[in-house]
Amino acid sequence: MFMKWLFPAPKLSPKDAAIGGVSALIAIAITYWASDQVFDLEQAPILALAMGASAIIIFMTPRGPMAQPGPVLLAHTIGATVGVTSAKLVDNLTLAAGIAVAVTALIITTLGCTHPPSGGTAIGAVIGGAKITELGYEYVWRPVLFNAVLLVVLAIVLNAPFAARRYPLPFTKSV
Repeated sequence: MFMKWLFPAPKLSPKDAAIGGVSALIAIAITYWASDQVFDLEQAPILALAMGASAIIIFMTPRGPMAQPGPVLLAHTIGATVGVTSAKLVDNLTLAAGIAVAVTALIITTLGCTHPPSGGTAIGAVIGGAKITELGYEYVWRPVLFNAVLLVVLAIVLNAPFAARRYPLPFTKSV
């Protein structure tokens, strides 16, 4: 009983875990490299740190609802926007960080586009340092949306050869 409580997540087969792990490695490396080619690291960070958590969700559970492109793209965009807004409007760093995460969580869960790493994106906008706060709303697309789009595209490409890992889930008609 305790072990089930301690390890409730579904376990992957060694093969699936290896495919997901190698895919995450490739995707983060390509995302970092592409961002480095497009953005100036001296001016601002080129990789939103929450993308590491997104890569784990997307590549280890590509069929899960929180890994799908809509939640990934929308939640990160919302998190970045709310985080920048909190940083601009709230003078207290501790309070601004809490507000950024709480409001992001409220919005993404209400909209049904939950992707937990977006909380990291929101807090990153607040506590990420001068280079991020100087970006202001530019942080939303650079690096956040750029990184998220690349991860989604790479998830489509890297999962394509594996029938059981097809990404994204197909659209279904609701009745």
